Amino acid sequence: MKKLLIIACLTIILSAPAAIAQQQTVTAGILPFAAQGQGDGEAVIGGLTSSLSGYRFIRLVERAKMKEYEQELALGMGGFVDEASAVKVGKMHGIEIMIHGSVMNGSISARAVHAETQRLIAAATVDGMGQIDVLAKKLAAGIEVFLARDNLKKMRNDSPDITLDIWIERKGAAGKITPGAAGAGRVGEGIVFHFKANRDGYVTIVDIQPGGDVVVLFPNDYAKSNAVKAGREYTIPGEDDAFEFQFEKPAGRDTVAAFFTEKKVDWLDPAKLAGEGFKTVKENEKLEMTRGISLKATGLKKNQWESTVLEVEVSE
Repeated sequence: MKKLLIIACLTIILSAPAAIAQQQTVTAGILPFAAQGQGDGEAVIGGLTSSLSGYRFIRLVERAKMKEYEQELALGMGGFVDEASAVKVGKMHGIEIMIHGSVMNGSISARAVHAETQRLIAAATVDGMGQIDVLAKKLAAGIEVFLARDNLKKMRNDSPDITLDIWIERKGAAGKITPGAAGAGRVGEGIVFHFKANRDGYVTIVDIQPGGDVVVLFPNDYAKSNAVKAGREYTIPGEDDAFEFQFEKPAGRDTVAAFFTEKKVDWLDPAKLAGEGFKTVKENEKLEMTRGISLKATGLKKNQWESTVLEVEVSE
């Protein structure tokens, strides 16, 4: 009797859905801003600290700590902090996003850089301290998209029973862009999305574009049902569709995530979507969108869903 009980418990544990690690916050540090006027740099840091503290997904390193780190690298408050120095501080102290910039001729410019990869997350310029909240909002928007993109990439299930293929056809170019490959495209280049699954079920495709918009490619107002048949290849646009897709400005990274389930699952909350044709995720809801997808996936067993992600570096 005890043996049967143990086996039953093991079965329940092994078949239970696994939690998917999702990053909901990011650490950020603000380094000195090069400034013409005495005290201008500190004023910008103070303003950004106050504004960015209002975003729940950003955990700012205390100013006193940042000053200690600056001294380690002999960064004076009047000196210019280049990207290499910013990255070095971040890597040394486990700070994920480094923010630095300049105050010149009344304009304030700021850049947010991911320390580990040295990738530019956000960059913005505003006219004077009166727009410091606008500057913070632009930086926060870039950081939110960075987190959302990273979370989508973690949404891997690797189900042994389900195969979901997705690729991008570049019109007039040889080859195709597939998951895991170093995909590249050019602004203005026409593209077609292809996908198919090895089972009957339902597919949802989400695209985080270089400019930060999160677009639901499938289903859409032109193809409202996301039901798919096993082995059948689908395209967006379809042969009879009166619209086309192309890579558009700004240049940058495009991340496409596709999700399959045998039973219909509403991965996205309709209340968080806006627009017609191809719905977009509302501002300030992008990180919550990935959290919602994660919660839905956590409620499914491993053999009930699959996902795949492909990325494209779009250049001008």
